[in-house]
Amino acid sequence: MEIFHLEIDDVNDFIPKLADTLNISYENNLGEQKLIIPDSLGSGSIMGINFPNGVGLYTYQCQLSKDVKLQINHRKIQPLRFVYCMEGELENHFSGKSGNITITHHQHLIYAPSRGDNHHFILRKDQHYNICYLEIDRLRFQEYLSFSLRDAEPIFYDIFSDVKGEERVCELGKFSLRTAEVIKEIKTCNVDGFPRINFMGAKALEILSYMLYRFKNKKDDFHNNNLKEKDLKAIEEVVEYIEDNIANAGTVQQLARRAGINTNKLQEGFQAIYGKTVNEYLRDERLSKSLDMLSDGKKNVSEVVYELGLSSRSYFSKIFKEKYGVSPRKVLQGTPVEQEENLAK
Repeated sequence: MEIFHLEIDDVNDFIPKLADTLNISYENNLGEQKLIIPDSLGSGSIMGINFPNGVGLYTYQCQLSKDVKLQINHRKIQPLRFVYCMEGELENHFSGKSGNITITHHQHLIYAPSRGDNHHFILRKDQHYNICYLEIDRLRFQEYLSFSLRDAEPIFYDIFSDVKGEERVCELGKFSLRTAEVIKEIKTCNVDGFPRINFMGAKALEILSYMLYRFKNKKDDFHNNNLKEKDLKAIEEVVEYIEDNIANAGTVQQLARRAGINTNKLQEGFQAIYGKTVNEYLRDERLSKSLDMLSDGKKNVSEVVYELGLSSRSYFSKIFKEKYGVSPRKVLQGTPVEQEENLAK
């Protein structure tokens, strides 16, 4: 096992310290730091960005050729971490505590070290990892608030006010598909420069808000209690199938059969997670993709309608204008459409 021990003095030190340890360079674009995994260790990348409000956003998308342990020691702060596992099995070890805590698909770990603790990430070889975590500098986060932390609910005061790490926080649980969708939006964001940085910062806060809701209510954020684990996996499978087969997704009944879930339960799940029916979700996904295609200017309206599996050009024009406030033809002519969700497509 390769062991990399990183002594961190500042929240922006992680990527530079890791790059220095690996004897490689890293990219820095407006504060977003990115490290490409060297061939000797595997493939993929690690990204990190820290915002003025004390919230840091990190993603690991990689596959390693050997076992690796990252020993991370913050010498000046005691951060609060919200770790989300989208793919792979991430082992977490904490100095001063026996045993490892492993999180897998759709599991999260909330962790804040007590004074003197180190948090170790253990990544096993030949696994594809898709990991996202928020790292909160609790002192900076407090200073950024527009109100006194003492005015917040006691449960939040307790975890965010402990800037010296008097108490260890360690909680394992599952996060919702809504949180997973935000993480996917971060992964697929294809804009550059200042708009990208603002988009990433907004999505980091969105993830944090879902997690705080879950932490307060001691249940998965915005989950419907009637949805079982197998139902959630089936809904995720349907979402991925729609994304990959947008023109020929099929009927709700066909989608339910494909995922092995009752039609009513599928509709119930989409309402609980996305606030819309399956057909409404499919319609909105098609409209979002149509906006991309029209803005690109390489296809006319009829070609877009055909490629997205829509049967009526007039109906498409009607629902497009209802959603975006402008006709498809106007978009082809260069009329801009302000739509934040399009950044993540």
